[in-house]
Amino acid sequence: MKTEKGMNQERTDDRTILNSADSEFIAELSEYLEALSSPIRLHILFFIGTKPRTVRQISHEIETSYENTKKHLSKLLSLGIIRKEIGVSDEPANQGQPVFYYSLIPDGLNHAAQNLTIFSSVAAHTSPDLSQKASSIQTGLQNIASLSGPAIIITQGQMTGRRFELTGGTYRMGRREEGWDGINPEPAILLDDEYRSVSRVSKPHAWLKKQSGFWTITEGNSKGGTYVNGKRIGHEPVVLTDGDRIDLSPGTLGVNFIFHSAPKPAGTHP
Repeated sequence: MKTEKGMNQERTDDRTILNSADSEFIAELSEYLEALSSPIRLHILFFIGTKPRTVRQISHEIETSYENTKKHLSKLLSLGIIRKEIGVSDEPANQGQPVFYYSLIPDGLNHAAQNLTIFSSVAAHTSPDLSQKASSIQTGLQNIASLSGPAIIITQGQMTGRRFELTGGTYRMGRREEGWDGINPEPAILLDDEYRSVSRVSKPHAWLKKQSGFWTITEGNSKGGTYVNGKRIGHEPVVLTDGDRIDLSPGTLGVNFIFHSAPKPAGTHP
């Protein structure tokens, strides 16, 4: 038989409602934000958002080991944002063999963004740093979730999650410069000075152009180079396909983008 003291202790520990000052709430919020704040995991979410991918495909895309990739995927699975389903491999080495594919859960990113809205509001007064972090991550997730046409999205640095929709025909790519606002005097993809290895927009690092219905990229006047899927390109246009990775001056002072061409039905296997 439980004593009154024991019953009261049980009620105290069995809490289902936490307030913003509660250490347990702060700890759980910090863990949730940590899982979503990684640029690598944001990169994964964008990559598997275009179509389901295998661990090996994801590992190759994010340029990390198979085991590290599985750890990142486990984190995302625990948040209920992605799912794991069995399919048939289309890779030459394993053609026709059963394999697991990872894909976004329908509306998973929107639900996560809604959670972050609540977290940001609740933690605003007691944990302003966590609240600001939640708002920043929310913006990145909403940008991925709302992609509906050609766009590129940044997957590195302070501008991680920033989306540039490609609604025009030609874009300069480079760092901000006085007199440029991204529209005038010419359309441009403007980057913060954090990306110091990227050339200024007046002498663009690279050009994005729509040609014959396809988006292409060409090298501009950069010193650090322009790369597509790890291969350095020159002044000849390179056609971009959905999920291609673009690097301007690879490294900590450069910037990485993922190219998004058009939405695909959720859950469609390759």
